[in-house]
Amino acid sequence: MENSSINAVKPDVISDNMMTINSFIKESYKQAKKQVENSVSFLKEEFSFMYDKTSSCLNRMVLPVNNFLKDITQIESEFQQELSKESGQFMCLQGKFISVDEVLSQPMEENY
Repeated sequence: MENSSINAVKPDVISDNMMTINSFIKESYKQAKKQVENSVSFLKEEFSFMYDKTSSCLNRMVLPVNNFLKDITQIESEFQQELSKESGQFMCLQGKFISVDEVLSQPMEENY
């Protein structure tokens, strides 16, 4: 035996319910879409923040190394300049390092 209450729904009630169901589905879809967009933008902002924070931390970590390397290269260039001079021997005369050639070319005291 069939249940007659299910078949007794009027066509105008069905069309009203369909409109209500349709609008409910549309609204819930719009809300879900907004939540997804908000979460995506939140994730973008978080990744951007983490990227900026990481880059600033890395810059702070690398900066002393860069300064150290700059000093080493400067020291190396000065060392190469000193090596390129003709005389490799120096003497301390009156608190200054002077090459042996310059010392020998200066007037000297004669001992008899």
